[in-house]
Amino acid sequence: SIQCHALSKEGPTSWIDAAYWICSFANNQWRIEAELGSDPMESAFALALTAGIKGVAMVMDPEAQPLTRVWCLFEFLLSSREHLELVFVTNAGVVGDDGCSSFDI
Repeated sequence: SIQCHALSKEGPTSWIDAAYWICSFANNQWRIEAELGSDPMESAFALALTAGIKGVAMVMDPEAQPLTRVWCLFEFLLSSREHLELVFVTNAGVVGDDGCSSFDI
């Protein structure tokens, strides 16, 4: 789904150079309090989302668990505040992108 998203956004010759930041790999999940610090706006999440990126692809599971997690909602909020494109990606494709889904979502 991410490859299809990159292809639809960057085109057939440039998609291979598209970069994606994966938030779950940005912090040591076993030291999350130390990683995040005392100011959420200084966290890797906030710094990445306010650094001039193009958009956010939120990977969803069948239960939509990311929408129950505070940090995912924080990313959603910052995406909206920064006017970033936010897409939801599933194992079936990108929600709402006819060229990137294996069935009508």
